[in-house]
Amino acid sequence: MLARSFYKRFSQTRFLSGLKLSSVSTGTFLQREDVNNKLTTRSVHAFSGIPKFSSEPEVPIHKMVSSIYDHVAKCRPEDFSEEDKKKKPLEPRTISDSYRKFVIPLSTDIEKQKEYLSAMGNVRIGKILEDLDHMAVHVAYIHNSENGSLDGPMTLPRTIVTASVKRIDFHKEDINSSRDIIIDGQVTYAGSSSMQISIRLFQNDESGNLIHLLKADFIMVSRDPLDGTKKIRVHGLVAKTPDEAETINQAKEQIKTMSSKNNREPTNEEFRLIHDMYSKLIGRNMVNDIPVLTNNEMWMHKSKLSVTEICFPEYQNMYGKIFGGFLMRKALELAYTNAKMYCKGKVAIRSMDHIEFAKAVEIGHVLHFDSFVTYTDGKYIQMKVAASISDQNKLPELAKMNNPTLGQEARVNTNVFNFTMESVENPNVLTIVPKHYVHATTYLEGRRLLNNTVQRIIS
Repeated sequence: MLARSFYKRFSQTRFLSGLKLSSVSTGTFLQREDVNNKLTTRSVHAFSGIPKFSSEPEVPIHKMVSSIYDHVAKCRPEDFSEEDKKKKPLEPRTISDSYRKFVIPLSTDIEKQKEYLSAMGNVRIGKILEDLDHMAVHVAYIHNSENGSLDGPMTLPRTIVTASVKRIDFHKEDINSSRDIIIDGQVTYAGSSSMQISIRLFQNDESGNLIHLLKADFIMVSRDPLDGTKKIRVHGLVAKTPDEAETINQAKEQIKTMSSKNNREPTNEEFRLIHDMYSKLIGRNMVNDIPVLTNNEMWMHKSKLSVTEICFPEYQNMYGKIFGGFLMRKALELAYTNAKMYCKGKVAIRSMDHIEFAKAVEIGHVLHFDSFVTYTDGKYIQMKVAASISDQNKLPELAKMNNPTLGQEARVNTNVFNFTMESVENPNVLTIVPKHYVHATTYLEGRRLLNNTVQRIIS
């Protein structure tokens, strides 16, 4: 894409058609409104709460996307010295400083409706994922802009990219394709060079009540535009209220827990679980020690479904790499297809967890997505999608990086995606069973993710 005209936050746009904005405010998101040309903020309690939006004109989402490109295009890294990058004072910002809200105008924009329409007649979740990624980048740049607007310069030269997606919880997966969608977000944690961006989606139901569709937490990192391996400092985050302080502290603890290796090692209970499982499987065989499955079980490796494609320039972001939102969309659509085939019926997406962006994907790479069912419990299925790249022009280089055994294709892993699905039509799906040790560790990881989702948003 090419940089477009300057983005103006309060430019004349369509009003949000048909939205009834009179719900009770609850939670820690913050809302901005224009009162007599003076920008003010007020608290909107709890991420899961329903906000009370102001009636000011809504800014369509395409302006949010174009503003990012314009902002990055104006960055001049050569104007900053190494001393600036290390020592320039960066004043801390508040949560409300970065709050922004946009609309996906499905009620008035026919072309936008077609773009978002799924085969089932509702909104494609994959397209929503792309919007979430753009929103996270936009809010992160707002937090680090000179005057709180992308019309102005950056406080330091920086490239902001998605490091991981901590979680996306879907409160309603069946999104209407003819009603406007509100997307809002803000920074809820800032470290030395990383930030957590929390985003929500809302839409009116058939009665005109505003419904909370999903909440997402993205982890963004700031890098030097001239050397992507170097970190660039970001503005800190300070709390103005006890609620904000609690939000920041919770995010800090969650990020610390995610990065701890101890939380990824199997516990004694999990080792016993695998031992008991294999004792049961082998106990069914009266002749030798070969495990036996019933008709209601399936080996994990048998659930594999893959797709491969070439990365074209149309999928690139402003840095010339493949857009992270595109990778999420492709992974989700593959996982959804695999889950639907596994359940032999309709499935619903309930959550996305621990999405990792380990390595950039370049134009021209051959991109491979491999999906597996990693754990099942009643009507719930945990899916994992691993993305890897191969390049016919760089096979020796990739082979050296990945150490493939003889006969294997030289690939490098780039991304990992985890999805929790629900079987809507079949309440008892096949039980997935790991056959090898590496599958057993994947099984335990899937079990943790699914149980967390059930406890967090289903129970």
